[in-house]
Amino acid sequence: MTNILQNYRRVALFSILAIVPLLLISNSVISYGQTNTTNATNQTSTSGGPNSGLIKLIDSGILMIKSGDNEGAKKSLLQAESGLEDKPNVSGAEKHIEASLKALKDNDTNGALTHAEEAKKGLA
Repeated sequence: MTNILQNYRRVALFSILAIVPLLLISNSVISYGQTNTTNATNQTSTSGGPNSGLIKLIDSGILMIKSGDNEGAKKSLLQAESGLEDKPNVSGAEKHIEASLKALKDNDTNGALTHAEEAKKGLA
């Protein structure tokens, strides 16, 4: 009986010692892949041009709209709009942000997203 119990303990111990490193390795591989994908997305969406700060504000507003935080989206889009006031060559983007804010006021999230995306395209 003691021999069976010792064998059971050995099998359990070796199983744990084999499984734990595999779990740690698989988790780090998944995390590494997610981090690289996120960084690649951020680098392609904002290339560091003259309007990158405004694009980041619009991106933030878009994410907030998608998450249901309309008040946060309004704040972000209002900041982007105030940054566009001194730039007459991007008046189309400013009009789209104004339209996005109006759509948010009317609880039209699809319209708000559409106009925010168009404003972002106008700045890229």
